[in-house]
This record gives sequence, structure tokens and C-alpha cells, in this order.
Amino acid sequence: MSGTALRQALIAAGLWPAADSGSATRSPPEPGGDLLPAVCGAWAESVESSQRQRRNAIAARAESFQRAMHSGARLTWGVPGSDAARTAAWLGSRLAWWPAGVPAGRRVGLVSSRLGQELDRHQAWFAVLRTACMRLDPRRDLLVTAGQTAAQRYVQRCGRLFGLPVLTIEVERDDTLSWTSWGRLVRDSFRQAGQVQPEAAASGVRAHPLAAASGFRGGLAAPLRRVLLSPPLATEGASAALGELAGLPAADRAILAWSERIVALHVRPNGNLVRLLQARLGQPRFPAASVFLALGAELVPRELAAGLLDAGGVGWYVMNAAGEHDPAQPPPWTRGDVPTTTPAPIVPCPPADGWDYLTHCTRRRLGPWPGEGEERFLDDLILDRAGADHSALAALWRIVRSGRLIARGEFIRGGTPVVSWTAVPLSELSPLRTYRAHLGRWDFEPYGICIRRDWLQRRGARPVLYGDDPMWDELSAEAQPFFQKRESRTASGKQIDWTVEREWRHVGDVDLNELPADAALLFVPAEAEARQLAAASPWPVAVLAGGR
Repeated sequence: MSGTALRQALIAAGLWPAADSGSATRSPPEPGGDLLPAVCGAWAESVESSQRQRRNAIAARAESFQRAMHSGARLTWGVPGSDAARTAAWLGSRLAWWPAGVPAGRRVGLVSSRLGQELDRHQAWFAVLRTACMRLDPRRDLLVTAGQTAAQRYVQRCGRLFGLPVLTIEVERDDTLSWTSWGRLVRDSFRQAGQVQPEAAASGVRAHPLAAASGFRGGLAAPLRRVLLSPPLATEGASAALGELAGLPAADRAILAWSERIVALHVRPNGNLVRLLQARLGQPRFPAASVFLALGAELVPRELAAGLLDAGGVGWYVMNAAGEHDPAQPPPWTRGDVPTTTPAPIVPCPPADGWDYLTHCTRRRLGPWPGEGEERFLDDLILDRAGADHSALAALWRIVRSGRLIARGEFIRGGTPVVSWTAVPLSELSPLRTYRAHLGRWDFEPYGICIRRDWLQRRGARPVLYGDDPMWDELSAEAQPFFQKRESRTASGKQIDWTVEREWRHVGDVDLNELPADAALLFVPAEAEARQLAAASPWPVAVLAGGR
């Protein structure tokens, strides 16, 4: 690559003075070399030669580059300490901006296919993630991840939990970022150069037996470093490998190309990751036996692993990784959390005739519980703590233990937090169970609580007002939280009639601490679950016939 081509790219990014003329002949550094001293020199020269009216602005830019360099920032062509030809074959020729310097250590990339939204179902995945991090040495290993990849937020949190340094590669997934936009990102990072971003303390780390497994003793902030990858530089003779891989996400390519060791936690057939693993295993420039495959039905399944192992991958089996949940066994969040009072009775499901209850169904929670932070949510998953279970049953257990139904307003026009109910009898609830693809969730799961209608009415519960947009406009502010569109259409054109839900709403949380034992009942689809709830519930528990 010529010095002129490099200078033109830097000018487009706003990192090199456009008026500079003598620098075109400067030779580019060797791959991995630091360009920042030359950039600082060019801006210093530009200050001296600039016109008076522009001198202050140019001097300010020159000073910002000097401060960044003195605080440890680096601007490199390629990645220091890596095989330049190998990296260029996978990513093309690029610049890399390191706001806090180039971190040292053996680069270990943790990669995975997407997990979906129901994270608590992937106990085996979190078991191998946890084990992989526990086996690393924070003094010589560097975790590598990239923005917008499946494992990113979990790898970053593991760095905090286990005291491991983490490098996050920031690159546009589809490589559409312009040089101007990349340069703006670089300049925006100046104020952070040389600083490790503060992060909330990992919840429960000191007390957890796994927290010290990699040498972490709690309270030590492992550095979270980042590198901003530029768009590809215009070069001649793109490699065959780059042509083959160019259509795959740049973030995933960067992890596979930069890391000295790869640990694949989960691989799906026909996905981007399996293609990248096959490509890496098929290229001799990468170290031998450097791709590790977590073997298991929920991880890298046998039929997929066979070809990767034949190509040189190393199989890795974690003993005692989580398997199928046994519904007959009590969930972890019930252990040590059950009062010594007499269990509530398990009762038959009341008949539809004379039904005088309103029913609130619980559902699986796809993210943190209300009032729970992201860090606590991730820590529970990674450390396999009791709070990791976010099933509909766990949600019902939380209601029982807290004595409160928490209102939410995300899907209510106007955003007023409400608790929703249905007047449909419990024995007729099953036909309403449906998967809402646009929300990624099930409605009317077979878990919940029924409360006598008159008790809720005395506390302000009311049936919703089904109507259309003109009706909403005419409603008073007091009535608007009870509005629900009568009909709507999905993206596929399917019409939904919402009136079949016979919905009621209560504005705000519902306090259950004064709810009499004979004014409510819980319901679940299995007798084993009913016994678990009955041990802690002040209200009877019913088992739905054919509830699952």
C-alpha cells in the first residue's frame, strides 16, 4: 500500500490535515506499526504553515492527537503481533484505533451462534462459557469479542466476574461505515483514551466459589479495552480467502482472524460461524490445534462436530454441563426459601359455571426482572444462580414471595402501567394460548393467579373498552388506560380479534398482602409444580387438566 493511498484515507477520516503536501512521500509503517506519531507530526507541521484564521482550530486538533498519544492511544496499520498476511486475507487491509493502547496477552476468542431470547434454557452453554473463562490466566490471556456478536455481552461480563482482560473489536457488521464516520468515532474516543471505562461491581462475586477460579479475588477491575477497525483500505489483489469470506459479518471475521485460540461454544448448521470455522481450519497460516469445539447436543452437535474435528478442530467436553431439567425436582429458587407453615391445599380447577374470578397469567421473562439490573441478570446466568430461571413458573413464584403483581405499560397505548386480567374461566383458557411472533413470546401460558372479581373491583379493576382510534381520541385521560383496539393485523396480514380475551385492567401494582386465602387460587399445569408452590403459598393451588 502506498503512502499516498494511506494519507488519502486518513484525510477522508479527518485524521490527517488536508492541506499537508509534503507528507505524501512518507512511507507507511510496517504492518502493525504505529501511525500516531506521524499523524501528530503532520498536524504540528500544519499548525506552523496554516493561515492565521485557521490556526487555532488546527492547533486544537493537533493538541488532541498529542494528548491521545501521551495517554497511550495507538493508531496501527493492522494488528501488532499478528500475521499480517493472514489478517489481510480475512479482513482486507485496515487501520485500527486503540483508545487505551494495544493490550498484551494471548488472544482467546469466544464465539457462538445466536442463542435466541430464552436464555435461561441454555444452561449447558453458560456452563461451558463459565468453564472456559475459569481455565484462562488473567496474567497472560486476553478475551476477544466483537460488537453485535452473539457472545459479546456475556464475554464482557465474564471478564468482570473472573478478572480477565477483555478486548472488544468495534467494526461495522456489514462494512458500510464510511471513512468520515469512522474518523468521527476515533475523535469521539479522545476523551476516553488511556482510561478503562468504569463498570458496576459484579453482584455477588466475592461470595461465589467460582469467582476466584481464574485468580480473581473480587474488587479488582479487569480492563475492558476496545479497538475501532476502519473500513478496508483500497488495495490491489484481494486474496481468494477474502473474496470467499467478504459476505460474512466483519465482526465475526475479526474475532476468527485475530485470535490465537478460538473456543466455539455453540454452532448451528448452515450458519455464518460454521463457514468461518471451516475456513480457519482449512488455512495453514493459523496455528494447529487452536480451534476448540464445545461438544454437546445444545453446543456443537455431533453431526456438525465430525467434519470440524476431521479438519483439525479439538473436541472439548465439559463434564456435568447442564442437561434437561427434571420437572419432578424442585427448582433451585425454592431451596431454602420455603416457610415452615402448613402447605396450601391443592384443589380441583373450579368449573366455568358461576365463574367469579379474574385471571392473570404469568409468562417467561426474556430479560431482567422488574427492578433488576442487566449485571445481576447476566451474573445469575453465568454463575448458574437461582435467579437465572426466568420461566413462567419462576415468575409466579416471585409473585407469591413478594406479595405483589407489578404493573407494566410497554404494550398499553399511552404507556400507563397496568396489570392485565381476563374474565375467561380458567377451564376455558387453553384455546387462548398463542405465540405472538412479533413479540417473541407466548400469551396465556398455563401459570398464574385467579382473584375474585369483586375484590379487584373494589381496588379499581375495570373491563377494557374495545374500540377504534376515533374512540381513543374521545376518551378522558382517566379512561384511556382501559382502551384496547378491537382488532389489529399482524405483519403477515392475519387479523386478530382482541375481544375474545375479555380483558380487565388494574392501574398500578396490585398489593396481595391483604388478599384472603379464600379469595384467590394459583394454577399450574403439573402436580409436581403445584406441590412446590403450595409449600410457600397462602392460597390454594389448582392443576390445569391438559395444561401443557
